[in-house]
Amino acid sequence: MGYKHIEVKQVAGFIGAEIGGVDLSRSLSEEQVQEIRKALLKWKVLFFRGQNIDHAAQVEFTSRFGEVTFAHPLGEPEPVLGFPQIKPVDRKLYEQQYGFRTGGPWHTDVTAAINPPAASILRAVNVPSFGGDTQWSNLVAAYEGLSAPLRSLADTLKAEHL
Repeated sequence: MGYKHIEVKQVAGFIGAEIGGVDLSRSLSEEQVQEIRKALLKWKVLFFRGQNIDHAAQVEFTSRFGEVTFAHPLGEPEPVLGFPQIKPVDRKLYEQQYGFRTGGPWHTDVTAAINPPAASILRAVNVPSFGGDTQWSNLVAAYEGLSAPLRSLADTLKAEHL
């Protein structure tokens, strides 16, 4: 699975790759976009280190992969003024709302929507010297790792967002 227009470096066993050879502050070629999409489908989570982009560049980059949706519809704070696609995540606001610093419950982004987005794009603006971790899970690998009887059971289950 070669790449000619980007660099891809695997960072974990089942999830995650670091992408190099691109500058997200500039327009990407169609070939780069296609290879990034290919890497995303394989690795599920992509990291673009050392990028310096603003809100407009983030929305522009995101738009290369499909329609950009409104920021997460639930919770505070409101989307960024002028950029309704971007919801700021601020640890201090989280602490004020929930009274603690760590995580919160496991969740998936906007899956309750009738037509949920295919992916979420996070951009770190202020990175703390420690903490601030975000973790991801590869549910495809988890499902494929189930025994045949458990996979058969899972195939019969339904879920509903309330």
